[in-house]
Amino acid sequence: MPNHLTSPFTPSALRRVARGIGSLAIGGAVAFTAVLVGSTDAAAETELAVNALAPQITATADHAVRTFDTYTEYGEFADFMAYEALRADTARLAARQLGYVEAEMVEAWSSTSLPHQRAVLAAMTQVGVPYRSHTSVEDEGFDCSGLTLYAWGEAGVELNRISGDQIRAADNVGRDGAEAGDLVHYPGHVMMYLGVDDAIVHSVNTGRTVEIDTISNRRANSVRFGDPISS
Repeated sequence: MPNHLTSPFTPSALRRVARGIGSLAIGGAVAFTAVLVGSTDAAAETELAVNALAPQITATADHAVRTFDTYTEYGEFADFMAYEALRADTARLAARQLGYVEAEMVEAWSSTSLPHQRAVLAAMTQVGVPYRSHTSVEDEGFDCSGLTLYAWGEAGVELNRISGDQIRAADNVGRDGAEAGDLVHYPGHVMMYLGVDDAIVHSVNTGRTVEIDTISNRRANSVRFGDPISS
């Protein structure tokens, strides 16, 4: 497994422990998502309505980040195996939302670093949360850079607040080399890459929410990709 884990003791991990959520919940979490998600690797026939699967995605992602935080605290292999199953289930749901091949999304999320995985899953827990300008508050609201700031902060990586500053501080990567969790930026807007084709998660704009989406064709020529973890 990747060995460059960063700052496992995140603020949300401590909040979850305070809520009494620990490793005893892992078995139930895996069983819950197995029923909810299933095991098919087929692609959906078409992209679903915006955030159609948001309740399932956020519930499964929340289980995944709890098991990840339990694993990073205690280092038990069983916890990591439970986390891997939940991460895969969340990836499958994200692929279904977009009509993508599930196996490709699962592979993209499993092959990136643990901090990247944790950042992606943190963003997934916020799907459906309203867009709010100049805001980065869990379960309440985000603007575009507020979401990436929050998600990477949950992975122990501090980003700048402004979208342009975030991408300038990141290591530039080519589109072909971009991985799940990397930043995707065009002037005035920053998103998080999901590792497959044009798949992203972002906080869209006023009147919208945090959504699983694809990069706009209109912006394709001005898009930049960046890795927030310095090499």
